[in-house]
Amino acid sequence: MCRFSHLAAALAAGLLGWGLAGAAGASELTDLLRHTLDNPAIAARTGQAEAARRDLGAADLRYFGSGSAFAGRTHFEGPRVVGIFTPILPLSPIPLAQDISQYGIAYTLPVDVFGVIAAERAQARAGQQSAELLARQETLLRLHQTLSAYVRLQALAQQAAALSTQQEELAAYARRVRAEVKLGSAAGLDVSLVQSDLARLNARQTVLEGNRGAALAALQAASGATTAALSGAISIPRLAPADTRASLPVALARAQLHAADAAASKARRSLLPAFSGNAQYAQYSGADVHRDAWSIGVNMVIPLDAAAYRSASAAAVRARAAADQVRAAQSDTVSQIAALNASYQAALANAQALQTEVEHRTRVVAVEREKWRLGASTMENLLRQERDRLDAQFQLADAEAQAALAWSSIQVLQGAAPATYIQTWDLKR
Repeated sequence: MCRFSHLAAALAAGLLGWGLAGAAGASELTDLLRHTLDNPAIAARTGQAEAARRDLGAADLRYFGSGSAFAGRTHFEGPRVVGIFTPILPLSPIPLAQDISQYGIAYTLPVDVFGVIAAERAQARAGQQSAELLARQETLLRLHQTLSAYVRLQALAQQAAALSTQQEELAAYARRVRAEVKLGSAAGLDVSLVQSDLARLNARQTVLEGNRGAALAALQAASGATTAALSGAISIPRLAPADTRASLPVALARAQLHAADAAASKARRSLLPAFSGNAQYAQYSGADVHRDAWSIGVNMVIPLDAAAYRSASAAAVRARAAADQVRAAQSDTVSQIAALNASYQAALANAQALQTEVEHRTRVVAVEREKWRLGASTMENLLRQERDRLDAQFQLADAEAQAALAWSSIQVLQGAAPATYIQTWDLKR
């Protein structure tokens, strides 16, 4: 039992010994949240958002058309006309050569009569919005992961402290009971009762150690930290009213709807004639002759592609599906935020009630301990009161953590600004 006392004390020291000052704990948490911003998953999403912004810039440049430079040398099986054949006045020999070189430039300027480029730009803009929203969502999810691990470690620290206190009390009971058994003033059954409770505490300690390892692993995955300084108590932020219409899932679904609508519009408009202006200059060389040629004109292309018609139909179906997804996201978000808000309020109320219960059961244990010392109560009654107090202490720590996690989950759904999310936990403000 003395060995168990040292083990429980070591667990409590391991969880609480990193720093119990509230300000230090708050600073540590905000530092961990800031380090979370360097998570590779966030960097990947941020890179994708930057790529989407460049896609939009490329779509804007489509209005300026495209040009090309060309050069080449061709060997024919027989003499060919050097350059473009044109009537020449007065009549002169037509230059012929078997090896002809050519180089020049060409430029094509699209005329967006039916808005194909405009639809492409709208699609790129919606893609940029989606990428930015996904980057914010990933950032908030990683911040939530860090916070979840941190508050879980805080709850475990409180539970470990309560466990260590009760273990020390049981060890003292065990020493007294053994002494009384030797003197014949106590029954051996009391010893087995204490040993049974010590075994139960040992099992709880094992569970705490396992949960602590899992929480530290999650903390490292999110923030890169392998340890954390913990404050003595969990501070739960106030919950602002939630606006489901401005939630992150709804905004993301709407951005995807805009992208699908733009893609459908582009596919539909691409079935119409396409117009463009073009200009070209070329120089041909062969048989010591150099001849220039230039041209300027307007092109019209009428697409006759059955696959394009089918693709346009598929794009229209995807747009309708995206509209349904927006309505589904709105319904789901309303339900999720309502459930999380209820969980937050219930956890706060439960924590408040449990705090009162812990204070009450602490007084009851003190009274029951004194009655047992005077021989007015049994060891069984005392141990039952000790167990009830420990259960209330464990539930109190879990309720506080549950309220903090419900608050964080709502921030993720609402798409809170990461800087605001982090600042909320700076308890030194």
